[in-house]
Amino acid sequence: MQAIVLLSGGIDSMACVNFYLQQGYDINCIFCNYGQPGAIPESIAASKIAGHFHIPLRIIETTNISVPKSGEIFGRNALLVQQALCYKGYGTYKIILGIHDGTGYADCTQQFVDQMNRVIDCYANGTIILEAPFVSWFKSEIVSYCKDNSLPLHLTYSCETGDVPPCGHCLSCLDRKEFLNEHI
Repeated sequence: MQAIVLLSGGIDSMACVNFYLQQGYDINCIFCNYGQPGAIPESIAASKIAGHFHIPLRIIETTNISVPKSGEIFGRNALLVQQALCYKGYGTYKIILGIHDGTGYADCTQQFVDQMNRVIDCYANGTIILEAPFVSWFKSEIVSYCKDNSLPLHLTYSCETGDVPPCGHCLSCLDRKEFLNEHI
């Protein structure tokens, strides 16, 4: 079966790639540039990750999305899922989203996954399924999974401001400091 991984260039989506490859899925990845501050370094990281795993990566661009300075993009994960659905169209496959517990975001929950599957069913009647394998895991568990599987964490990029080098102060940078002992 085919899995379309929404590859952001970060730790969680890279873990998803590995998770589904281990299960024997045919993987294709999509990177979505919706005008986020980190679009360029994220897309570079996504390309490096796809290259590491020898899997295809497609970059999709969406324009005129309101991206606030706060970092939280309203409807972001729903947008990403819909972009994957529009990109691939009809068929039998899974869309993979690298969300996890502990964020406080409504679109990082099992309830969100279940609701999005109901929306997808309007179009696909059960032939396309959204999965988030780490939705009940915390970031520390995903990092441990990556380390246990010797995944190339150094290829990932996580900074909400899009700075190069990363800002060191946003939530994503603080996660990297805590879980990867990175000194940014």
